[in-house]
Amino acid sequence: IYLEEIKMKKIIAMLLAALMALGMVACGAAEETTTTAPATTEAPAENKVAVIEPNVDANTLGGKLWNAFVSAKETKPETSAEEMANLLVTNEAIQFMGGAMPLEANQEFFTGFDNYAITGYESGAIYMPMIGTIPFVGYVFDLAEGADVAAFVKALTDNANPRWNICVTAEQTVAGAYGNTVFFLMCPASIEG
Repeated sequence: IYLEEIKMKKIIAMLLAALMALGMVACGAAEETTTTAPATTEAPAENKVAVIEPNVDANTLGGKLWNAFVSAKETKPETSAEEMANLLVTNEAIQFMGGAMPLEANQEFFTGFDNYAITGYESGAIYMPMIGTIPFVGYVFDLAEGADVAAFVKALTDNANPRWNICVTAEQTVAGAYGNTVFFLMCPASIEG
């Protein structure tokens, strides 16, 4: 079973890499788009986790996944970035076959971010569909204790390109955080099965 799991992860990694490369080649120059308004930070109270809430409608795909992220972190705060990405990509709101994989520490290319290199995270994971024509990509990042989480979230929002994927545009850019775990997603407002 362990070898089958390793083989499956390698297959998923190769498929995701191929989809990323195809997306870069297919579109050429992307038009500039705007993203959702920057997140705001709640001041932490005693024994309360600081939360950076995105400006997102709870009835949209991005809102449903954000709420699932917060619920999972509240239930099991020690959930790793990779575990969280796997939970999110298998959420009932997602109507496609997707996959999740951890990010490499020295990774230079990030789907949805053109030439912006995301740095300053301790661990991270990406989750996305197996079909490259769906404008959907999500990330979960675990930051170090004492990191400037609000600045990290703002940098993601400021550098995201919702039109990275084969000339289709993500309708939502959702970025927020629960403690030192950052949620980032670009997606359609809904996905019909």
